Amino acid sequence: MICLVAAVSINIGKSLQAAQKKTTNKVKIKDLDKKYQHWWDLVQYIITPMEKDIFFKLTNNRDRDSFINLFWNLRDPTKGTPQNEYKDEHMKRFNYASRYFRGGPGPGWRSDRGRIYIVLGPPLNVNEVIKSELMPVLIWEYFGNPENGLPTLFRIVFYKPGGAGDYKLYIPAVDGPLALLRTEIAKFDANDYYEIYEELMQVAPEVAEVSLSLIPKEGERFFSPSFQDPILIGKIFDLPKRRINTTYARNFLNYKGLVETSVTTNYMNLKTDLYILKDPRLNLNFVHLALLPERISVDYSADANKYYFNFNLLVVLKKGEDVVFQYNKDFPFYYSEEDLEQKLSSGIIITDYFPVIEGEYRLVAVLQNSLNKEISYYERKISTDEAVGRKPQVYGPLMTYQLNPPSQFAFAAFNIMGRVIKVDPQKTFGLKDTIYSAFCIDRGEYEKKTRVRLDVDCMDEARPYHKTYSFDMPEGKKFELFTRQLEELNYGNYTIKVSILGEDNSVLGSGEGVFVVSPLSTVSHPPLASKTLSTDNRFLFYTMVAQQYEHVKKLAKAELYYEKAFSLNQSYPQLLKLYASFLLEQKKYDKMLTVIENLKNREKELFNYYTLKGRALYYNGMYADAVDTLLEANKIYDSDVTVLNTLGLSLIRIGEKEEAIKALSASLKILDTQTDIAGLLKQLKEEVNNDKKKK
Repeated sequence: MICLVAAVSINIGKSLQAAQKKTTNKVKIKDLDKKYQHWWDLVQYIITPMEKDIFFKLTNNRDRDSFINLFWNLRDPTKGTPQNEYKDEHMKRFNYASRYFRGGPGPGWRSDRGRIYIVLGPPLNVNEVIKSELMPVLIWEYFGNPENGLPTLFRIVFYKPGGAGDYKLYIPAVDGPLALLRTEIAKFDANDYYEIYEELMQVAPEVAEVSLSLIPKEGERFFSPSFQDPILIGKIFDLPKRRINTTYARNFLNYKGLVETSVTTNYMNLKTDLYILKDPRLNLNFVHLALLPERISVDYSADANKYYFNFNLLVVLKKGEDVVFQYNKDFPFYYSEEDLEQKLSSGIIITDYFPVIEGEYRLVAVLQNSLNKEISYYERKISTDEAVGRKPQVYGPLMTYQLNPPSQFAFAAFNIMGRVIKVDPQKTFGLKDTIYSAFCIDRGEYEKKTRVRLDVDCMDEARPYHKTYSFDMPEGKKFELFTRQLEELNYGNYTIKVSILGEDNSVLGSGEGVFVVSPLSTVSHPPLASKTLSTDNRFLFYTMVAQQYEHVKKLAKAELYYEKAFSLNQSYPQLLKLYASFLLEQKKYDKMLTVIENLKNREKELFNYYTLKGRALYYNGMYADAVDTLLEANKIYDSDVTVLNTLGLSLIRIGEKEEAIKALSASLKILDTQTDIAGLLKQLKEEVNNDKKKK
């Protein structure tokens, strides 16, 4: 789905490490600001239990405002337009009920009439029956939608128990028809429904008809209250909560720590696919992601005469609550009107990839369209083995409708050994689609003859199907990409399993997947968007791997991969800063000083160059050189506490106590919570005063 909207800027990028921890403590309604108390009154009849649970777990008003925006946008029937018809209609009903149904001590919206009016809207017909023999009775008539489990025609009945006060909802099986009569208790047997019905027919036939059932003719068959009525009322009260996808609420507590929720107003559902595939050239495992948002909001640029939109992808890899790796990436798009309709009529699949080290992690992906503040959230546990492994392993299988011919090697999502695999997270194919399976076999250190078996089965009992494909692993090959075209399949739900068989037919490794063949002849598949990386830039992947090993405290491996990246590129600023900082942390100062020299000739990086070098010189005991270097950093930017503190400590080491006092005092003015620096400064001033007294 494509929506035209006005462009709005978005702010993504808060580190997950600064995210608030999840809380299970719920706020009480009386402790909320008045506007949130009013909102809670407004939505009590339409909010789902999941949404209620999440709302009362929120701890600040910014998140509450974002949640409320998402709540209304989820129910907006015309997303992308300024008006929210659902919200407007609900407000109209709520205000009407509050004003006109004040028959009791509470506000009108709390009354039985108020609740029914808010949920169902104004009735088709209203019949108020006031007779001396009866309690006041009010009959509202509605048409129902059978798709919602409602009868085509039904009535809602209210009455005033005891003849006074507010109208109460009447349910025949609960209240009984005798409750509608003004009569002596002994005159009728409360269970003699026929006699009571006959009495009501004499007084008011329209009341008699609804006394046994709210559904026409339902109660007259046995002349007893219908037990369908409580079910009907339950369906009515549940009506506003049906078909509400509360995924956004379930995920809100998670993604609110990753993005600026104050700019989040619309949750999008997301179809996703994820594979972990080995790249044999680098001996690294890669996560390959495919994300299909349910809609695309676009804007028009008159200057470029193009329609455009931008998706921002934030990916976070966590181990427990610790962030192992995270990155941010933009996917901007520009299309002519013709291309927009032709190419994006079925949406677009955002694909991406990154290397991942061995271990068990929680992967979080947040996809956000910066034009309309729309957000999608995806979370999954992943587990990987070492890419340089000993045991045979299957990577995949992937299901695809198109295999591009082998091309020059480049790195891209779902580009496996030069073959671009066109994936679709929907995993649905048409009867006339050509269906392929693609998978990689890694023999590891198994040296004997190996066979590969591919089993395809239909899971539908009415359409049994089984097909086995079998072939040998090429001799001398340890790693191979296989692609197999499947025979034409009938519609149904299928499983596919790839097995590596040893010389004795034992299963050495396997991988499984599922897919669907639709009854339709063809199924449209959205285009894929990915960013490619030349093989010359493979050092970036080694850098990412080094960062991950550093965060999980596997420092020897971290250094190994930093060194691999550095050997391929000794001029990339981000790599140099990361590698130098790592070496500084590991107290390998001489090696660090060699690495950081590669940053010297980059004007924009001079502050980082002098800062990192100055710190290394200080820790290496070269205090005079450290002072000279840190003074250069301070000339570029004089408000960095790390520079000022290291400068102060270096000055102390060379006996320049008064200059050290200036540096540390400047640091405390910037950040006055540094208790250790404050203590050192106090001690230093006392020493200087004592030295002066001695003179």
